[in-house]
Amino acid sequence: MAAPFLSIQTGGDAELHKNILLLLREAPQMLALANMQTAEAVKTGAKRNLKQIDAYDTGTLYDSVDIASDRGGLIVVVGTAAKQGVFVEFGTRPHFPPLDPIRAWCVRKGLGAAAAYPVARKIAERGTPERPWLYPALLAQRSWHGRRIREAVAVAMSRLFPRRTA
Repeated sequence: MAAPFLSIQTGGDAELHKNILLLLREAPQMLALANMQTAEAVKTGAKRNLKQIDAYDTGTLYDSVDIASDRGGLIVVVGTAAKQGVFVEFGTRPHFPPLDPIRAWCVRKGLGAAAAYPVARKIAERGTPERPWLYPALLAQRSWHGRRIREAVAVAMSRLFPRRTA
């Protein structure tokens, strides 16, 4: 059996023990909610970026942007299983690409199949430029995520230590 993510042992005051158990129960759920809210915002931003940089061709990359989580939402990843995602994000070094996909792309873009070889030759000479779409979406949510985490902790703490009116 795996070790617990967070483990605390207490002794003595029953009220303290009850409060710590409440924090262990509530805080992870609230942090997971904050993580998922940020992940959804990053996913939305990444998809918007793909359209803005004109990296939406067949929709394969766009449709594959997804969220995965572990440990009840305490670990969250936004990414893609589409292999072209990394090549769009970071670009490529010069290489001669297969002509069939380039030909199909040229036809979809209205360039005609004959444009495939010159396009492939240019990629062989220069590679492809980086067109970041995921990292900017993450950066745009960084400060918002900090706020969400602070709010989650504040809510957990307010449940733990409710304000008493005089």
